Amino acid sequence: MLYNHLVKRRSADKTVICILTVFPILAEASGNIGGTVVACVLMAFIATFITEISRSDIFSSVVCAGLSVVSFFFPSLALCIPGTFYSLTGTERKLPVKISVALSAAAGITGVISIVVSDVSAVLKIQSLLICGLSLYLSLMTSSREKTEKEMKGRFDEARRSAIDAGRLSEEIMKNSDNEIYLARLKERNRIAREIHDNVGHMITRVIVQLQAIKIINRDEDVAKQLDSVGETLDLAMTGIRKSVHELHDDSIDLSIGLHDTVSVLKDRFDTDVRTSIDSPSDNAFKTNILAIVKEGVTNISKYSTGNKVLIELVENVTFWRLKIWDNGKNKEREYYIGENDVSGLTGDGIGLQNIGARAKAMGGRAMVRSDGNGFMVLVTIQKEKNQ
Repeated sequence: MLYNHLVKRRSADKTVICILTVFPILAEASGNIGGTVVACVLMAFIATFITEISRSDIFSSVVCAGLSVVSFFFPSLALCIPGTFYSLTGTERKLPVKISVALSAAAGITGVISIVVSDVSAVLKIQSLLICGLSLYLSLMTSSREKTEKEMKGRFDEARRSAIDAGRLSEEIMKNSDNEIYLARLKERNRIAREIHDNVGHMITRVIVQLQAIKIINRDEDVAKQLDSVGETLDLAMTGIRKSVHELHDDSIDLSIGLHDTVSVLKDRFDTDVRTSIDSPSDNAFKTNILAIVKEGVTNISKYSTGNKVLIELVENVTFWRLKIWDNGKNKEREYYIGENDVSGLTGDGIGLQNIGARAKAMGGRAMVRSDGNGFMVLVTIQKEKNQ
């Protein structure tokens, strides 16, 4: 849009200059419009607009100087020179600034000399020189506007990028804030679970043991029945506490946050990407095993990978879970599976891959290892039924 607007502005300026240039030519003809006059008019239009083909300092100076030299042999062409002055300024500099300015100045001086020494009337010479001055003025004004508009557009684009970056930063801050709040809640849950287990659980266990001791010492049947009733109530309370503590601890492990925390150790060397698609709840053992597999994979990547990108992806499907650990380091080409009934692929591999295969097998899943020149990947699939 800006480019088209500037082209229209330059074209309008050149149209005005061209019209003003034609008037002296027609005046010189004194009503006798022949082939020479028509040729001069066409040359005036060509000389004025040809510099739009290549807006460079070299081309513009060559056009102006060339027409000036030709006008020494064909004096009538000197009246066409003013149109070439417009492009002596405001063009793209292909040469160093000093050389470019000197070249344009030399072309302009040559043009002025050609007009002054041309075989036309003094009035036409003055008119042509004034049109040359007008051409330079319009060119400088348009160039100044062009520069200002480009600067304004650049500032607007920069402000827009800053606004977009600020919006992204705000979203990231809010997300990090939410994660910190959630982590604080999870830590509080863990603390409560530990306190219930360590304090209340132990005290209830102690009371149960004391009741059993009193029951053995006291032979009164009525008292024994009451003690049995109290003991049953305490057993139910203890079972409820254990269940609550277990559920609190299960909820305290968040797979998404755990994966991000595990992969964070690679951020200094790798461009990391963690993706999760989790809809259903899962037990603590499953979460622990998944995080342990990812930790083994991350350790292997940090030790052996020659790449710079890492992808960790955990996706929940209808009947199974899929965990993908990938980096773009170059490796020899190989592929094998480690599943419930297939451990042969582990032969010769490191402890990390062996642990990944063992954990996948323990959960009733399979682990596939694939590597080639494009990267190294561990793909673990685990059936849902075995981890409900």
